[in-house]
Amino acid sequence: MLRRAIALSATLATAALAQSHGPFTDLVSVLNGTHGFSSINAFIAYYPKLRDSLNELKNVTVLLPKDTAVWEFIEDPRYAALEAAGEDALDALLRYHFIDGVHDNITDWVQYHTLLTSPEYTGVTGGQVVFGYNNDHGFEKSFYGGADLSVSAGSEPILFDGGIVYPVDNVLTIPTKLEEEVEAVANETAFVQALQSAGLLEEVQALTDVTYFVPNNTAFQLVQDSLSELSAEELADVLKYHIVQGTILYYSTFKDGVTLKTLQGDDVTITINAEEYTGFVNGALFTWSDMPVANGVVIIIDNVLNPSVTDGPADSAVGEGVAAWPTNAIPTSTTDDSAAAATTSEDAAAYTGAAPSMHRVGTVSIAAIIAMVAFAVAL
Repeated sequence: MLRRAIALSATLATAALAQSHGPFTDLVSVLNGTHGFSSINAFIAYYPKLRDSLNELKNVTVLLPKDTAVWEFIEDPRYAALEAAGEDALDALLRYHFIDGVHDNITDWVQYHTLLTSPEYTGVTGGQVVFGYNNDHGFEKSFYGGADLSVSAGSEPILFDGGIVYPVDNVLTIPTKLEEEVEAVANETAFVQALQSAGLLEEVQALTDVTYFVPNNTAFQLVQDSLSELSAEELADVLKYHIVQGTILYYSTFKDGVTLKTLQGDDVTITINAEEYTGFVNGALFTWSDMPVANGVVIIIDNVLNPSVTDGPADSAVGEGVAAWPTNAIPTSTTDDSAAAATTSEDAAAYTGAAPSMHRVGTVSIAAIIAMVAFAVAL
């Protein structure tokens, strides 16, 4: 499908005008009149109804993959899955690249709702989100989606009557279900396994507008003796205490002192320490925020919450949270768990307002990179 379209794109590229300014009248004219979009243009041309529906959209910011991004994408395993899924999946993926509203002044890290609203792919009211920010280090705008994959726009947007287009260097991935996303992105499997054992996994993944506070694997290992003493019903309540429905807690919405009602019925309390750049739910430290999933967002935390112990963090807490359960003497650890635990303090220290504090790129957070650049400039 796409490979045949790419084969034709060279012909279309020859005919295309080598211009990248505007304004253009519509999105199709951007595709036809801008050098570097011949591949995506040829691809969309295979689906006239899809092309026409996208062309009619107004007040949008479009993240449009450049030719090099499309060529790399067809060699990616993601493409084989897309081709097998058919036109509906293509439509969903393209709509995930259309942001609602015109955003030509992107600065701090914030979530943007996209035009992906199909309940088959998302349970986020208003459309699944991408996260965008201005990367001062690379002098470009970057956008994050599912699977912790990002796209970057190094040039000024192209104007057209329906909005703006950012030429980007990759293809985003639509966030998947909780069970797939947390394993693929953070290799945190214990919470999902516990939900599955309790018969809750399908139920909670079918909810809409959810915030999951997911303890890392080490957190579960530390309290496995305490949890093993609970009945099945008590354990189910503990797991539900980690899930909030109806409020998606994105980084940009963090507020100190906010309380949120959980599926279990009791509240959790959010503590934001702006001076120490840390965030907590009850006494558990946020180690990773803004991980999008199909029906909401995941925040990785360093302790298992306890509905009966709702104390906030200790006054001196910076790099770690406070255990809410009696802990084992020594947890059974794996290489991945030890690495995750070792990066907790580093990630927490990078909690800033410029980018999501715990959103990591490799082992260094975006915020940490920005902070280092700012320090260098100050010198």
